Amino acid sequence: MKTKSEKATKKPLLLALLTALAASLCCVGPLLLVFLGVGGAWAGSLSMFEPWRPLFIGLTLIFLGYAFYRIYGRTKSEACEPGSLCASPKSDHINKIALWFATILIIILLGIPYLVSGFAPNGSIYESGDSKPNKSLVLAVDGMTCSSCAVTVSKSLTNLAGVVNAEVDLESATATVTFDSTRVTAELLYEATTAVGFPSEKLNAKPNGK
Repeated sequence: MKTKSEKATKKPLLLALLTALAASLCCVGPLLLVFLGVGGAWAGSLSMFEPWRPLFIGLTLIFLGYAFYRIYGRTKSEACEPGSLCASPKSDHINKIALWFATILIIILLGIPYLVSGFAPNGSIYESGDSKPNKSLVLAVDGMTCSSCAVTVSKSLTNLAGVVNAEVDLESATATVTFDSTRVTAELLYEATTAVGFPSEKLNAKPNGK
């Protein structure tokens, strides 16, 4: 049977995991949905939580800090009364392992949005007979804050048949798209990024190769 002290320790740890998941879901969620071929309202609604990410991260750190305090701080100063963690060394050891395991998982969850840029697609398979892509369009993309956002935008564009390449730059908040204008229109490009939660508009257009 779990003691009150054990429950008081595991509760903030669970809350820390949940808030870390929420902090990463708003960035990674749309990306996973796009890779699974699911777009529209599902992907777009998750990205809408992006402004709340700093709050989720802050809550995660608070809950995690309190869990560390419960295990490494408070038990040193309290008397080993029945029901306390220090009164049960085995439970204390298990809680420490769980704490560090959860801490590693939390670090991974919070870091994923900034570590996925290496998985960005370079382009889509071009299948248009003898015709060649003849247009390049630069889009101004709104709402991108991390690497996973850029990958999500890139993937949403390269999913369109006729798009040859989509290079997304997070720093300038732009996406340079090369495509076959006989198969893809600018409106379709705007719709593709907007559907995953990142509205875009034309920044510049030029014939390919000029």
